[in-house]
Amino acid sequence: MKIKRNLKPDSALLLTPLIDMIFLVVIFFMLNASMALAPAIDVNLPSAYTGKSAIEKEIVVTIGADETIYIGKEKSSLKDFPSMLKGEMAKLGKREIFLQVDRGVRYSLVVDIIDLARLAGIKTVSLITEKKSLTQ
Repeated sequence: MKIKRNLKPDSALLLTPLIDMIFLVVIFFMLNASMALAPAIDVNLPSAYTGKSAIEKEIVVTIGADETIYIGKEKSSLKDFPSMLKGEMAKLGKREIFLQVDRGVRYSLVVDIIDLARLAGIKTVSLITEKKSLTQ
């Protein structure tokens, strides 16, 4: 006697490998996003109890310990600062800067940077600090 079999190809979609790949892609993007937020310029920031962390697609002006000025990751001089800042403002469409300054920088340089930023059209200047815990 002959047995007739209906052999159909398995049309079920295997979800386990697909879920594994999506999980790996999510981990990849999470790691890259956290690395993008880490500053490339080493700055010893002062700490404050009310500090908040938020820098993403913003204009960040950094003054290092050697009083080197950066707009984003581009090095600037005090003379070129207003024109570079205006270019960054036009590119991002922002009128606010985040200022991160090393704790050893002269106060007069910080005042000069804020003054030049306001002359360039900046409306708001926010200071970046490290979060201080109450147990310190």
